[in-house]
Amino acid sequence: MSSEFVFVHEQPVVIEELTTSGNEGSPISVPAASPPLGEGGGPGEEEGTGFLSTEHGHVDDMPYDRVALASLVACGVLRDYQAEGVAHMLRQSGACMGDDMGLGKSRQTVVASRMAAGSGRVLIVCPASLRLNWEREIKMVYPDARVGMIGEDRISTLAGCDWVIGNYERMGGLVRESELEFAVMAVDEAHYLKEYKSGRTRNVFLLAARIERCFVVTGTPLLNREIEMHTLLRITGHRLGSLTLAEFRKSYAGSPEKRAALAAAIQGWMIRRSKDVLKDLGDKARQFVPLSPEGLDVYKEIYGDMTLQAMPKIVRLRKCLEGLKVPYLVETVQAMGEDDKLIIFCEYMSTVEALKQALASLGVGCVSLVGSDSLKRRQAAVDAFQRDASIKVFIGTTMAAGVGITLTAANIVAFASMPWTPALMRQAEDRAYRLGQIRDVLVLVPIIQGTIDEGVLQQQENKHTTEIEVVEAAKKALPVQQRAAVETVPDEAREEVRALEYA
Repeated sequence: MSSEFVFVHEQPVVIEELTTSGNEGSPISVPAASPPLGEGGGPGEEEGTGFLSTEHGHVDDMPYDRVALASLVACGVLRDYQAEGVAHMLRQSGACMGDDMGLGKSRQTVVASRMAAGSGRVLIVCPASLRLNWEREIKMVYPDARVGMIGEDRISTLAGCDWVIGNYERMGGLVRESELEFAVMAVDEAHYLKEYKSGRTRNVFLLAARIERCFVVTGTPLLNREIEMHTLLRITGHRLGSLTLAEFRKSYAGSPEKRAALAAAIQGWMIRRSKDVLKDLGDKARQFVPLSPEGLDVYKEIYGDMTLQAMPKIVRLRKCLEGLKVPYLVETVQAMGEDDKLIIFCEYMSTVEALKQALASLGVGCVSLVGSDSLKRRQAAVDAFQRDASIKVFIGTTMAAGVGITLTAANIVAFASMPWTPALMRQAEDRAYRLGQIRDVLVLVPIIQGTIDEGVLQQQENKHTTEIEVVEAAKKALPVQQRAAVETVPDEAREEVRALEYA
């Protein structure tokens, strides 16, 4: 086996339900790092245990400095509900910060990590596109912090830093640097680790095994299946993380009763609040726009091509539909008011380019963000949209622009294609609907009738049942003083039910 780690850039969404059934296992086997000398993987490796298991001996009710935390509220660094979130994390050796998108999970995690680490070093693991966001957040709270970047700074430089930030793909090298010690590890967008066999997940397991306190951060702790939460429980040392995947699936997956048991088991581990805690936040309305099924000749040709396998056919059908929606999206831009700003999420680069060309021909200022953009170009696009009144439209791919950035200058969001899960869709639209938004937000979802668009709506509804039962039930198990904001299923969930009925 090569001494290098093997990484897989998998998309955080599973769509095999459209083409296969009954396959709950990992679709691919990814080689991982060799085990430490004298420690074989063991028979439990295929079941999610073995040398990659992470057991910290999870501790609850740990002491923390309440006076220091209160002072951060008094000076405006934290809001009251954010202080409650920090306290939740500090009381445990490992926890999940699962607040809804836009409530300041990064700010809470920065404060909790520093207070937990004391003078020790903190490791932030995040997608590559979010490294600068984390550096900014750290500097906003701790201006004198020494922040190092894995891949940009030498190990000798990182050793002199009290914060180290690295993207998932860089963790392999850090695993080998055993002399660089950390008191706390915080893993952002932790739902990326849902597949325990992927290289990125295994590297985080290996790091967590030698770091005393680990926090996972995600607004979407459950995307498709209950077992996706198993890796997060393992990383943070929760008792359920010591179960094999087979044991976890048997006890906590597959039925409403088992999901209720899972919700009860994680109630002290995960904290999750809805946007109801933001009393000054406006409303968000989602509008499904039926488009007439015109110009579908190419779509029908692809649909009827029996030589195409299922997944390539689905990709081509969705790409075709995105192209057909470009005129509607351009018309939406032309109908905007003087103070309106719009975000358009696409799945395909061809749509991004088509929209940019169409808007340029109209003299409409726009910026774009796609996966191949450099960090500086990404940040420049975000800053221009947020600050420049002449930039009216932000165009991005959902995978690149749907997480980790703030676009509160927008009051309208449109999807050229719906993501495959409601969690990813809410995460994308909440780039606009979050802390700092002072206007109501309108989300536009064009649907071409009689096409795969309607199937995606059905898929979203099927997957939302699990999310409601596990995540929302866990929210209702919060301490009494936090329940007021989570007594009902979020409006987004109800709207998705209505959308299905409409379709």
